Amino acid sequence: MIHRGCLMLCLGLAASSIACSKTGLVPIQGEVKFADGQPLSNGRVVLHNRNPKAEVSSWGLIHPDGSFTLGTFDVDDGVPPGRYQVSIQNAESLPPADWGDRVFQAQPLIHPRFSDPEQSELIFEVPGNSSHWQITVQPPADR
Repeated sequence: MIHRGCLMLCLGLAASSIACSKTGLVPIQGEVKFADGQPLSNGRVVLHNRNPKAEVSSWGLIHPDGSFTLGTFDVDDGVPPGRYQVSIQNAESLPPADWGDRVFQAQPLIHPRFSDPEQSELIFEVPGNSSHWQITVQPPADR
């Protein structure tokens, strides 16, 4: 009986620490577009905390219209305030819906530097209140 009580206490403490860690998240939404205004139609916006001791990461899916909403512990729950390097991941062409089982060779939609947070030159500050980001990317050099 004591073991069950300890287990329940530990589970309760773990749940409360997770709930507490979710407080203070800031809603962040935005769009990823090319310089000509066309939206980037898929991929992920990934935040890389500049604090090496940070234990969480935040990211959001890019929708066909280029919009995204960032989340940390859950989809679109927000981001802890701070300064972040940003990268764009998995921004590749998708096969047509009727492609079937044929082999499809995905092509990059953006310049490769945007996939590397050190080279993307995308740095954003998450303030203490909600924010809307505009991210501009470039196509691959061969396009």
